[in-house]
Amino acid sequence: MATPDDTTWDLDPHTEAKHVIIREYLKAWYPICTGGQFKEFTYAEGFSGPGIYKGGEPGSPVVALDVFLRRSELLRPAQRLNVLLIEKRDDRVEELRRQVSRKLDEYGGRPAQMKITFREDDCTTALLPALQELSPRRSPFFAVLDGWGGPDAIPLDIARSAANRPGGEVLVTFQPQHLVRFATVETRAQAGDRCFGSDAWRAVVDQPKDMKKKFLVDCYRKSLFDAGFGYVASFEMRDEHKNELHLVFASNHPKGLIKMKEAMWKVDKQQGFMFRDPRDPAQLAFFFEEKPELGPLRRALLSKLEEGPTEVEKLRDFALRETVYRDSHAGTLLKDLFKEGIIESSTGRVPRKQDRVWLAKQTPPSTQPQQGTLF
Repeated sequence: MATPDDTTWDLDPHTEAKHVIIREYLKAWYPICTGGQFKEFTYAEGFSGPGIYKGGEPGSPVVALDVFLRRSELLRPAQRLNVLLIEKRDDRVEELRRQVSRKLDEYGGRPAQMKITFREDDCTTALLPALQELSPRRSPFFAVLDGWGGPDAIPLDIARSAANRPGGEVLVTFQPQHLVRFATVETRAQAGDRCFGSDAWRAVVDQPKDMKKKFLVDCYRKSLFDAGFGYVASFEMRDEHKNELHLVFASNHPKGLIKMKEAMWKVDKQQGFMFRDPRDPAQLAFFFEEKPELGPLRRALLSKLEEGPTEVEKLRDFALRETVYRDSHAGTLLKDLFKEGIIESSTGRVPRKQDRVWLAKQTPPSTQPQQGTLF
């Protein structure tokens, strides 16, 4: 989508679905922060926009505020929630202030423990100084980074700063088609270098057409891991017109990844979106729904089991870290594979987390190694 010129613009279906994910994730993140030992925690948007769309729908900053204000009683007297909203256009900042004020009025005003900071500036230069000013290094921090045509608008330094915080997390809009188009345009490619932290991504021009997207997603995931994040998830949304949008989430805690996966899977099938794991070679598109299509995960787990006997816990962790699926989906699938006689378990029963499993055609392990913990 081209960068809009007007103060507001129409809400596209991708963004609407993304708002569902942000809202559902914050409904988990917020109570975790308030219920912990943290005195401060921060929610930030680097490209906040005007806070409203042409049709009157709320923008993501207002969606987030609604989550916080709806359960403001969770904030303890000594805690502080920082809300940092950065937008470089003055007309949009003015409208954003107006929409935030309306949302606060809807809930009877701003809680004393909430601080809302507006910055009329460019995210690429303003976010890090603002964070250093507002948020202690060890406090939780969640940033939504949704630059037009991103992620080349988002330098890796921002992600690296978040990764250096134990509670740092980012949700980045990723559009591979934009990067493919401008990989050979030097000025634009340099912006991509800043995003990826190197020029290795430029090799996308040498990749087969059907592998370019996966190559870029893998490069960006590696950049986020190299930046210091322990957990990275990526997934692709496609509407009925085959328009695509990727989101990449990075966290330093397994619980963050678990909660983001739960939020992703709450996007309603009725919204017309299909999802795809950009790293799945078969590129099967499916709906996130109560009884999901597990074909891609089934192939991935069977491929892992071709390598030899494996602990169930490791396979569940693989599903969480390396696919769009939740760890519980892996547990369900392994039970089905056992009942189908495709895998066997160390106990001879339906596999549990502490068991080992292997393909039925393989030679079972001769010894049971001592179980370790992943985290």
